[in-house]
Amino acid sequence: METITTTAPPSGIDPALVLDFDYYSDPRYTSAGGIPEAMAELRVEAPDVFWSTALGGYWVIQGYDVIIDAAKRTDLFSSSYMRIPPRHELPEPHPSIPLQIDPPDHAAFRAPLTKVFTATQMYKRVGQIRELAVELIDEIAPLGKADFFTAVTEKLPVLIFIDIMGLNKADFRTYRDLAKAAVGERDLDVRYSSIDEALRLLREVIIARTAKPEDDLISYLLELEINGEPVSEDLVLGYCKLLFFAGLDTVANAMAFCMRYLAMDQTLQQRLREEPDKIPHAMEELMRRHAVAPVIRKTMKDENWHGYNVRAGDMVLLNYPAANLDERMFDHADKVDIDRERINHIAFGAGDHRCVGRHLARIEIVVMLEEVMKRIPAFRIEPGKDVPMRGGSVLNIEHLPLVWDPA
Repeated sequence: METITTTAPPSGIDPALVLDFDYYSDPRYTSAGGIPEAMAELRVEAPDVFWSTALGGYWVIQGYDVIIDAAKRTDLFSSSYMRIPPRHELPEPHPSIPLQIDPPDHAAFRAPLTKVFTATQMYKRVGQIRELAVELIDEIAPLGKADFFTAVTEKLPVLIFIDIMGLNKADFRTYRDLAKAAVGERDLDVRYSSIDEALRLLREVIIARTAKPEDDLISYLLELEINGEPVSEDLVLGYCKLLFFAGLDTVANAMAFCMRYLAMDQTLQQRLREEPDKIPHAMEELMRRHAVAPVIRKTMKDENWHGYNVRAGDMVLLNYPAANLDERMFDHADKVDIDRERINHIAFGAGDHRCVGRHLARIEIVVMLEEVMKRIPAFRIEPGKDVPMRGGSVLNIEHLPLVWDPA
């Protein structure tokens, strides 16, 4: 296990902009009562942009307007290198495509995924998603209690995505463990070994689909042409790497944080049971309050950006979970208010790299909430039980112990 200590800020940074914040395992995550609560504290405690002394030192951007500008400034904030703390002595893992390609080249590599993950295409899967949601929820409804994360929110989006990609559902546990380690493990050596193993498994599937195509996403990717050139197996592996780690972790945790909040708000639960037509709007507000995906960037040049002297090679965290709590954009931002008229959140990111799977995620979360409200009575967090969480590239709930009165 590597030892990571705080690092003195570079010269020239205003001391008022210096704060110790460890996005993997910050003490605020515990002291505030959870990661979403800690993000609200961080918004109050720290300015829109600050320098964290943790993890080798990095900029944190958490103001709504400036984070959108940073997301659009791909010439300044590049996604080609996404590693905090920076470890240049480690070989760069296989790049995620198109995430780690900056504009102008990015558009050509993103277009094939955009075509697959349109809202129209994803709505064709509503029946499949609902059928699985009903199956998973009905298994636990008579029990009166369950770890809702392992029983439902971990399985629902992951099994759907495994099916889309054409992976083996029997390997669900292996895939999930690799995805969790790759995005949430603090130790870079452990993260890299998990990435390497996932790439090995994905390459085996790519080789098999090259020999015998099937009706799945990997086979589709193998038939692509980018800029008039057939894709290579290595390029398809880059696509699969992005899809694997994004599809097998992010939505599961977004669902879990939404359910955690509802377990603590009986009034909102009851309202959604009585007004199920409100669920899609409520999902957007729950996602705003519980965004789970901060994003890493690298500064490509020296520039005075919004008054901050960023330098080439600086690492940057686009802290979307905190930016969604900007009071200048959302009144009483730390509260879930499903009567907000406009919920223009950035839980799925902003700019050219905005999450390509956002339509699928929205559908899955809405369906899950609809079926929970139909099939499980008023639920709450089991008394005396903790809800363990971790930070990282995806904010993570490890267990969600819920109880309810069985029907």
